[in-house]
Amino acid sequence: MIALLVAAPLAFAFATIAFPKLSKYILPLVVLFNLALLIGFVHPVQVVEIGKWPAAYGIVLLLDNVNYPFLLLVNLVLLALSISATYEDKIGVLLLVLTAALNGLLLTGDFFNSFVFLEIIAAVAYVLAAQNRNSYAAFKYLIFGSVAGVLYLIGVVSMYVYAGTLNMGYAGFIATPEYVQIAGVMILIALLVELKILPLGLWAPDVYSNGSTVTPLALGSTVTVAIFYLFSRIFFNVLEPVKPMPVYILSLISIVVSQLAAMKQKTLGRALAYASIAGASTVMAALSSGSLGSEAIVSAAYLYLFNEAISMFILFTIYGYLNQKGFKSNSAAGIAFSLATISLIGFPLTAGFWAKITLLTALFKAGDFILPAVLLAATVIEAGYLIKWNVDLWYPKEENEEEEELYLPFGAQVVILLFALSLVVIGFMPDLVMSYTDKAASYVFDFRTYFDTLLKGGM
Repeated sequence: MIALLVAAPLAFAFATIAFPKLSKYILPLVVLFNLALLIGFVHPVQVVEIGKWPAAYGIVLLLDNVNYPFLLLVNLVLLALSISATYEDKIGVLLLVLTAALNGLLLTGDFFNSFVFLEIIAAVAYVLAAQNRNSYAAFKYLIFGSVAGVLYLIGVVSMYVYAGTLNMGYAGFIATPEYVQIAGVMILIALLVELKILPLGLWAPDVYSNGSTVTPLALGSTVTVAIFYLFSRIFFNVLEPVKPMPVYILSLISIVVSQLAAMKQKTLGRALAYASIAGASTVMAALSSGSLGSEAIVSAAYLYLFNEAISMFILFTIYGYLNQKGFKSNSAAGIAFSLATISLIGFPLTAGFWAKITLLTALFKAGDFILPAVLLAATVIEAGYLIKWNVDLWYPKEENEEEEELYLPFGAQVVILLFALSLVVIGFMPDLVMSYTDKAASYVFDFRTYFDTLLKGGM
């Protein structure tokens, strides 16, 4: 039944090619179907062998305690996007394809199909990046993404040559550490590009700030979440961590540079883009710090990722509709914007507070004092420019008041207010999310369980 998470959106994508106007209405129904399936009918652990081939040599889909919360979050954000965003008819078809590819990436148990789904995601992402005549940014993203795709493929082929199989569990069992390092470096660089860790993420500011109500949401709040899952699965669950210290240092530099860049931006879109890079870099630094088996750090990193995904969804949605026009006639947008920003900063009684305090506590217990120092400094910088943007938008200058009045559609207002409310609710009841992140973190280091589950059909 878990195959329907991929098959249903893909089937409707092909069915609506001739009738693209229908895709706008079908997309939310398909994603709602996926969520209903995940909540009510499928639960960990399930394995599907496509074509009845043995798992070690065929295509296998796996639902377990690691990818289950990621599937819930990605499909929830996709549902919100389908309700809140405004886009051309043909984009609806692409978003159905994106839904199928993201679910496939989260479910697949073999390296080659992870490459296939990544390339499908990339193809859709390039089209989304070109929205609003943003061709230069899309071309730059295409260059970075193409190099990343080639490197990932080289890594996958190397794993096949060394292990004789593309099954993640079986390859992880067979591959020796020296081979893992060679293939792993290629895969690692490819993922760092997609996760927009500077300087490999220099494509992101121009793409995220194109003013679309789709692009930064689809790429920043769904694709980024899915690729962080893939990073965790490959380098925690399957292979040995590859170059954790260089990645840790690079991520720390990326946090500082991106926060300083966000502070200097004159437009809200670019400030949010750099803030998104800083958030992804913080998660990567935390995962690198916890790569040697610290479940507490990894769980906190996942909670931090959740807060980033939801908060950035709210902020980019508001920017996509209002640009920098202010909240004089859009108080609902203003309330959601302010709640999202204070959650990003980490004010008490928000999800962001628990994300940061939990991460800091776990890092201190593990003896890591560098990332906490960088995170606290970055938080001060982030608070400075986010508070400034709140003041500027709540109290716009006089000359801006006579410009064309912009507004958020009703669906977008409902979505961002519900998401903002969820940040507050989780601030009071963090266990609503932490119960999932704790379980995911505990299983992501358990290779034996993953191996036995994935290959229960035989080798």
